[in-house]
Amino acid sequence: MADELDGTAWLPVIGKALAYLCVQHVSQNDPERVSSLLDKVKFLEGIGVPKGDAALILGSTAKSVATLESRKRGAANGRKKTKR
Repeated sequence: MADELDGTAWLPVIGKALAYLCVQHVSQNDPERVSSLLDKVKFLEGIGVPKGDAALILGSTAKSVATLESRKRGAANGRKKTKR
C-alpha cells in the first residue's frame, strides 16, 4: 500500500510518455532530423531511453529495430546480398 502511494510505480510510465512527446515535438518542428523509425530510436537513445523501450514507445519491437540497423550497416558496408 505504501508503494502505491509514493508514486514510484508511475515514474517509468511518465518518463516514457514524456519521451514520446519529445519525439513527436521534434518530428513536427524538424522533420528531417527524425525522418525514419531508426532516427527516432537514435534520438530517444540520445536522451537516455534504452533501445528496447524506444522501440516500444514508437510502436515497434527491439528486433525490428535491430533488423533495420543491420540493413543500414549492410548497405553502408557495401556488402552484396547473398541468396539463401
